[in-house]
Amino acid sequence: MGKLKTTFLIAFLMLTTCFCFAKQISIQIVQHGAGADSVFEQAFQLEDQLLDGLFESGYIVTNSPAVISKSSSEDLNLWNMGIGDAWEGSSDYFAQINLFFDSAEMESSGNAVLNKVDLAVASVKTGKKISGSSFKTSTKLIDNKALKNLSSDVISEIYKAIRSNKA
Repeated sequence: MGKLKTTFLIAFLMLTTCFCFAKQISIQIVQHGAGADSVFEQAFQLEDQLLDGLFESGYIVTNSPAVISKSSSEDLNLWNMGIGDAWEGSSDYFAQINLFFDSAEMESSGNAVLNKVDLAVASVKTGKKISGSSFKTSTKLIDNKALKNLSSDVISEIYKAIRSNKA
């Protein structure tokens, strides 16, 4: 009887692993404006919070490197590269988060001020954009609390897009 139980247990475990799955999301942060030569720390902090928030919600999350864009043609190239990376990584969805900084307004720390965030979510299978939204930042000083609020807004928009479209 011990051999029969072991056989059933192994068969049960193999069968249940077939039903374990999670959606995979690939994100890309694109920084605009401020004439900077490198990506700001605020962009990396927002990216970390997005990765953590999506992962804690049960998604498999990957990311493309955060980059700076100076033109709309560069934006299109980055979008295509991000979709391509997501396809190669077998992701279900791709989310590009565009951060718009203003170099004319500087914080006391010397960082540029984040004015606006644009989000675009696409289905990787079809390559088509399924959702887009824009957020104005509610505060000039982007501290940890403001970044958490912003990341939760972005995450909730990503959830809405995913729920509205089945990949």
